[in-house]
Amino acid sequence: MSSVTATHLIMFVASLVVASAVAGTVIMEVTEVGSSIETRGSAVAEEIDTEIEIISDETKPNAMVEEDADGNVVAITVLVKNIGDESVDTYPGAVDALVDGSYTNVQRVERVDSDTGNWGPNGVVEIEIDTTDREISGDTEVAIIVNGNEDAIDFYY
Repeated sequence: MSSVTATHLIMFVASLVVASAVAGTVIMEVTEVGSSIETRGSAVAEEIDTEIEIISDETKPNAMVEEDADGNVVAITVLVKNIGDESVDTYPGAVDALVDGSYTNVQRVERVDSDTGNWGPNGVVEIEIDTTDREISGDTEVAIIVNGNEDAIDFYY
């Protein structure tokens, strides 16, 4: 009779050890998933709160296009307004630019309506895009991307 009790005791202790190991693993995984959801939620909230609009006049391409002495287009400059609720950084790495669908280097992002370096809600920045390595003529599309939000302007030059 004591051998049955000893066997039951060993089986009970073994099941407790296995249950503890499984519970510990599950708790660690749930914690990691929760942390990932929190991080992704913060990024989505920032993306939702950020919204931009290009306010340059597409009917005046000469105001946006800069040429060198030989008549080659070296830069495109657009005015972009932050119409969202989130402040945005004003360094060139925080802004992406596409010219005719190709990624292009942003040279300068400068706040034009205020002396602050912060691009807050309703703030306007001037974004200068390097175009020395591409031909700009005819129909041209410029897209600006900030925190996953995009706006584009089409003009003829």
